[in-house]
Amino acid sequence: MARITLADPEDLPLEKRPLLDSLSDADDPSVEHSLEGGTLNVYRALGRNLSILEGFREYGSTVWHGTDLAPVERELAILATSYHTGMAYEWHQHVRVALDEGIPPEPILAVSMDRLDELEPEQARLVEYVERYVADEVDDETHERLADHYAESTIVGIGMLVSLYAGLAHFLDALDVELEDTFVGWQLENL
Repeated sequence: MARITLADPEDLPLEKRPLLDSLSDADDPSVEHSLEGGTLNVYRALGRNLSILEGFREYGSTVWHGTDLAPVERELAILATSYHTGMAYEWHQHVRVALDEGIPPEPILAVSMDRLDELEPEQARLVEYVERYVADEVDDETHERLADHYAESTIVGIGMLVSLYAGLAHFLDALDVELEDTFVGWQLENL
């Protein structure tokens, strides 16, 4: 049970209630995500401070769209961040988004089973970079392997995406925010 009372949509002004719903591409009719339209506990926790929730949503949207990563790369980076921070909440949410983006279960499992050799080389470099970023172990060699494939602006986007989700992992852990339903599992055993 969460350590704070999660915001109830009824507690927010009518025009602010959509802030408690998914940050997926719900505004893009060509993308259909499993997260579309759902009230999420992460936003209900942030909703205890409406200014923070509004700012987080704006910043999250900017980072989500501003990385210059393809959706598959973005989701692999988020999944790798979630896995390497041990944050089941975000892993669970983004497994569904990854599947909706057309990522088959095998690359998702490659992330959680540390089988980077099963990923495309560029994806493996990205996931390795994320793992080292989370562990605060990015060295020149790790950076150069990533820089061989991505522009500096994209590397900045990757860093901010990983930082956003790593920070969110700490927030969710500190407040013991629970999933809305049964955890999909690190090995997708409850998929």
